[in-house]
Amino acid sequence: MTAAHPNRAIARDLGDLVLAGCGVGGAAADSFEQLRDFIAHEAFDLRLVEAFAGSLTLARCAFSPPPRRFHIDPAGELAGVVEALEIEHGERWQVDHVAWPLDRPSEFATAIGHADMLGADQVDNPASFFGGRPLPILRTPLAWLRAGCRGVVVLDERRAGARLAAALGNLLAEDLDHARELHRMMGRAFPTNRIRVPASSIHRGAA
Repeated sequence: MTAAHPNRAIARDLGDLVLAGCGVGGAAADSFEQLRDFIAHEAFDLRLVEAFAGSLTLARCAFSPPPRRFHIDPAGELAGVVEALEIEHGERWQVDHVAWPLDRPSEFATAIGHADMLGADQVDNPASFFGGRPLPILRTPLAWLRAGCRGVVVLDERRAGARLAAALGNLLAEDLDHARELHRMMGRAFPTNRIRVPASSIHRGAA
């Protein structure tokens, strides 16, 4: 295990056991090694992935135009796929699946359109805002997984906007442009000072 990438070493050490525990036993044979390499390369915290995203796998998928949907297709492109879970009082249940092409993580889609966010339970959980910290809003499922599933990803702007506007604390956008997008989504009545941005993104924008 290296100090720089401890989770990569964990992923390789756990190997097939981790993948089976994430519910990917049915993954296509030609993507099994790719999945293991994908997990190792991204250095995901696999315990958090299992807890908040359920199963994680690679599958060949076909994607439709907006409102974006996907379905499993042996002739499709290789994509990351996670469950969309609702979690309440320690119980969780699957409401949808989310997928994205590996080379275009911003073009994600849902299977049936039931989920409005990944990490939705964090919006109305007081622990998410403990100590006054804002809730991160990530642009993509891949960024969310990299962040240890801390925060949320908007999947359906129409439904997620109202839900985010009722959040118990402040929100953290990825940058100023993202903050503007979120404000438009939640409506003009939402206080702009409740949407924070990292100082580093402001400095980059001013450079």
